[in-house]
Amino acid sequence: MAMTEKDTLLYGVEYPAGSGQMHYDFELRLPTVGDNIVAIEELGVGSNLRLNTAMLARALVRLGDIPSEAITYELLDKELVDDDYDVLATARDRLKKKRMRPKPSLPASDSPSSPSASTVSPSPESAS
Repeated sequence: MAMTEKDTLLYGVEYPAGSGQMHYDFELRLPTVGDNIVAIEELGVGSNLRLNTAMLARALVRLGDIPSEAITYELLDKELVDDDYDVLATARDRLKKKRMRPKPSLPASDSPSSPSASTVSPSPESAS
């Protein structure tokens, strides 16, 4: 199963339109290159914000009780408040951090830091 991030929108998304029924809780997977390609095919290569919104719509596994097929760019474009876009983008960024390759561990501190470090002459104070 894909790694996901769960969180809550601040203002929510109304669905169905005009119903007053708000949806706040969401689950997001990491957007893929495929999501980017589909977004470009659907929207063209205009605004990065539009493309990112379309990619987030595709990456939403769940948004409240909204049927997955109804979670679209068009829905988010009309209903998502900009602060809630930021919540989704932050969740996406957390997923990216989780997915990153761990940094290699540092070498042990007792090993010389350079090849010449082991050939350094002792100082006069330590020689006596």
